Amino acid sequence: MMGGGESYAALEESLLPEQAAARRQWEKTYLDVLGVCCSAEVALVERLLAPLDGVRAVSVVVPSRTVVVEHDPAAVSQSRIVKVLNGAGLEASVRAYGSSGVIGRWPSPYIVACGVLLLASSFRWLLPPLQWLALAAACAGAPPMLLRGIAAASRLTLDINILMLIAVAGAVALKDYTEAGVIVFLFTTAEWLETLACTKASAGMSSLMSMIPPKAVLAETGEVVNVRDIGVGAVIAVRAGEMVPVDGMVVDGQSEVDERSLTGESYPVPKQPHSEVWAGTLNLD
Repeated sequence: MMGGGESYAALEESLLPEQAAARRQWEKTYLDVLGVCCSAEVALVERLLAPLDGVRAVSVVVPSRTVVVEHDPAAVSQSRIVKVLNGAGLEASVRAYGSSGVIGRWPSPYIVACGVLLLASSFRWLLPPLQWLALAAACAGAPPMLLRGIAAASRLTLDINILMLIAVAGAVALKDYTEAGVIVFLFTTAEWLETLACTKASAGMSSLMSMIPPKAVLAETGEVVNVRDIGVGAVIAVRAGEMVPVDGMVVDGQSEVDERSLTGESYPVPKQPHSEVWAGTLNLD
């Protein structure tokens, strides 16, 4: 009897992890991660978040500097995810619902301090000691690069931050402090401008996606279904004046479609059977 009881207990314990996984409630959290500037950071983000208990999937979109984490909030909270990313100097923040990202962001204090000190050092011909401000400029702007470089090196990953730090260290070793300051200022400023461009492009795409209707009408049954539930090969009906809910091909009927939101084409584009149509465009006829 005792042996059977022990076997039953062992079986019960072996099933607990699967039962716990089945009971988990998964949700997606969108984060703006300004430290993601190339594919090297993709591997870094995945290595940081994948080992966390309660994280099921991690997706990194480099152009928009967005990280999508599918996780169980009961096991790992949003604040913990942000803390882990910021520990590597990735400047992460949770994107508010309905927001399309960071637009119109001002330069970071590191960029401002670096630029001001570098500008002041340019007057060294009036006061020679001002040349040391160029070294101060390099030190003022380097912390974000240094944090990301250390995080990458600790995971045996070579990224652009490490390469830039090597360049700065070389300039300092040669006592060319102005060059070191210029390298740091140009790199950090370029990252900031890239962030602005990417987030504005992401905002444009988000506004376009918001135009797509969330539901569609099945042509065969007239049933209204969620767009995400439409499978490949499904036939939907799009009436005059309605937005096309999904990408597809015309199977019956003729019409003109306003595609200016996608292509900028000012004139309606005629559609007939076998013509392609795109989500977010307007059926005119």
